[in-house]
Amino acid sequence: MQAKTILTKKVSTMNKEEHDGAGENEPLESKGYLHYLRKLREKSFMQATIWTAALLVGCAAVLFARLISASQSFFFTLFHGHSYLMTAATPLLFVAATLIVQKFGPEARGSGIPQVLEAIDRAHGDDKHEPPWHSPLVSLRTAVVKVISSCVGIIAGASIGREGPTVQISASVFAFFGRATRKVLPQVDFQIFLTAGAAAGVAAAFNAPLAGIAFALEEVTEGAFGRFREMVMLAVIISGIAAMAIAGNYLYFGHPAVTLTPNLLVPETLIFGVVGGIMGGAFARLLAFPEVFGLPPQPWKRALYCGFVCAAIGLLTDGASAGSGYEVTRSFLESSSIEQWPAGLGIAKFATTVLSYLSGMAGGIFSPCLSIGAGFGFTVAKLLHLQNFKVCGLLGMVGFFSGAIQAPLTAVIIIMEMTDEHTLIIPFLLAAFLSRRIGKIFMPVPLYRFLASKNRKG
Repeated sequence: MQAKTILTKKVSTMNKEEHDGAGENEPLESKGYLHYLRKLREKSFMQATIWTAALLVGCAAVLFARLISASQSFFFTLFHGHSYLMTAATPLLFVAATLIVQKFGPEARGSGIPQVLEAIDRAHGDDKHEPPWHSPLVSLRTAVVKVISSCVGIIAGASIGREGPTVQISASVFAFFGRATRKVLPQVDFQIFLTAGAAAGVAAAFNAPLAGIAFALEEVTEGAFGRFREMVMLAVIISGIAAMAIAGNYLYFGHPAVTLTPNLLVPETLIFGVVGGIMGGAFARLLAFPEVFGLPPQPWKRALYCGFVCAAIGLLTDGASAGSGYEVTRSFLESSSIEQWPAGLGIAKFATTVLSYLSGMAGGIFSPCLSIGAGFGFTVAKLLHLQNFKVCGLLGMVGFFSGAIQAPLTAVIIIMEMTDEHTLIIPFLLAAFLSRRIGKIFMPVPLYRFLASKNRKG
């Protein structure tokens, strides 16, 4: 019996060696060619998937933007025609927008960016209780709920934006394609799809492709980039100021259409760096720790309370505190005078944005933050009789956004891409750097990161 076993093993070993020898006798060129074809096929499939997802994200972002714009126009039409009736309906619509989220998709609450960051963190940690590929944080169901609740909130007169929701919707689309890709390529990284989706969402929402890249660097991969971000920014600011002071504001290849010379704008830059840091940091602190308001724990009661206050503020500001603030801000950036600017609108927008977010409905804070910053810029320019109120508005945008979100490069690039004011890059960078440093005093952890961590622990 023992001899038979040894003989069987020997025959198996000989067969294996013959098989291996056959493989070795196969031409090396054939092996390399087959390997190349397999890699090319995998790469082509991956590229086709990313391109398709990005194309759909672009289309979805435009459709969502038009839907939000139509909802906002509908609100203003109703408000200016029947202001008291619309004011009475606002709290009830706040409750409706919140309950839609609570009943059909709790993960659609708020901005959406913290949820995407949380999904990326879970994918990195390989959560065994909830596989990241099937997380409701980035599902198509959540995306649909996000759209519906945001539109109801806009019709209600809430101070919310579409950019944060666009990021979550985009990440959900990329996650859907990631799940499909995984069936063909099991080794694909879910983080790649979510990060690409988040960046594509920012780029499509603002029509600012460089801002999408900057956002991915600062927010999504903050741990790797954050170690040297401040040193890089500080080096760029100081060297840029020195070069500009000696050689003036010149363009390497020239640009005859330049009409604005910043002259460093030191006083204005410092003012809005400080104001943006204080107000932006306070804004982030209030969103991170809503307990200070003593809001009722029941979702519908909390939404009703927030709706009442926002309705009252909206009535006092003739509806200017509602929506994203895009229309009001743009009208003053394009106007020739600041005299008609209501000095209290920045504070009113600040309050309605905080309350709209805390109500529990879906809605972002990207655009409202820019509008609040512009409001503070216009107000300070009016009170201090500063000459170029438009520059003050832009510096206010950069300062407040950087102080609240703590993403200074994203703030600078978004404003530059949206306004084409590249000559103000050094004042923008200085204001963003200063406001972020001050904002960190109020909120040591960046707001989106803090909310993502808080949601995960909760």
